Amino acid sequence: MSTGEPDCAVEGGDLFDEFAAEVTANRGASLGRADVDPPDEYLRRLLPICRHAGVTRVADLTGLDRLGLPTVQAIRPAALSEVTSLGRGRSIAHAAIGAIMETLERHYAELVPATSAVLGSADELAILEGLFDSQLDDHATSAWRSTPTLWIMGHDLRLRNTQMVPLELVHTRYTDPPPDFDGLFLRTTTGLACHSTWHQATAHALFECIERDAIARAFDTHGFFDRYRLSPESLGPAVDHLTALLAQHNISAGFWHAPSPTGVAVVWCQTIELGGDHPVLALPTEGYSAGQDLAEAAENAMREALAARAGAISGARDDQTTRHYHKRVDRIVAKARQLILNPGSFTQIVEAPPVSSLQDLLDRIADTELGPVLAVPLGSHPDGPVRCVRMLMPRARPFSVVR
Repeated sequence: MSTGEPDCAVEGGDLFDEFAAEVTANRGASLGRADVDPPDEYLRRLLPICRHAGVTRVADLTGLDRLGLPTVQAIRPAALSEVTSLGRGRSIAHAAIGAIMETLERHYAELVPATSAVLGSADELAILEGLFDSQLDDHATSAWRSTPTLWIMGHDLRLRNTQMVPLELVHTRYTDPPPDFDGLFLRTTTGLACHSTWHQATAHALFECIERDAIARAFDTHGFFDRYRLSPESLGPAVDHLTALLAQHNISAGFWHAPSPTGVAVVWCQTIELGGDHPVLALPTEGYSAGQDLAEAAENAMREALAARAGAISGARDDQTTRHYHKRVDRIVAKARQLILNPGSFTQIVEAPPVSSLQDLLDRIADTELGPVLAVPLGSHPDGPVRCVRMLMPRARPFSVVR
């Protein structure tokens, strides 16, 4: 697949050199919310890129839900993974940028050419034992290391050298039948990120990797919802504002801390409608987020859960099959309400210092068993600018639960 657009896909050494130079120069830079340009101006420059990427519509979903929180959907009908992407933010421009960036992530990951990969087995390429085993598909056998598959060059951010990684963990060509030599590893979009700079894209992707690992651990933790409930009053003014808004519309939210080996704050939020009347959305919605600190993680998780309301109302979930709609939901709703409305006790956590920079984030990962941190730059467009990268923490726990 090709759009004919310059700088839209992996271009070998030049892209790696650009990525490595920018990331190295900005390892100590702040990860604050600074915008390259005013959001409206940056959004205007993204729209021509959308046309090249096959995005046919950028839709404002805000009015579908009575909450009025900015929510935008980007639609790419020819996508080889999910067709729709949701964006949310404090303004409609930020929400639109978020939706576009999410769909561009998958676009760039679809364009990784097989010609940039090499065919071989893990044993033939002397891949370290155990490095990618946690990312294997359930159907993979113990003989996978002798099975030929495609590999692509990645960049080890800690050692600053190259490491071959499975192409299947990088691309998003989720076709049926799958591409040749796929089938060993899980399909996942974890660690895909687009941003205006390489170091911000890298940090964004790493936060997502940490988030998914922590949530996977939460699913495996006995009594998680009883042991890790957070008091909303401890989560900062942004959560206070959103909680007050929900109360006006008869909606309640619950928050849980998902501990990460890195010490990075990860929050799981669930929301549900209250009252005896027929709700607009009966089922709970949820969001997850890792952030620089607990307040940021909680706000982002809450906004994701609330954006999911508008997405569900719009009918945008194209990844759910008929079996999801034949379930009786009464017990699910009752259980969710019990979980959210009856918190029992709240946990008190000792919060680590906020993540200050990409180097700080890399150091926290290095102190755990989750490394190495591997990067595959996927594309760079000068007009946004847009930088797209796939980050891999191959020893992290995969999170692929269908909810």
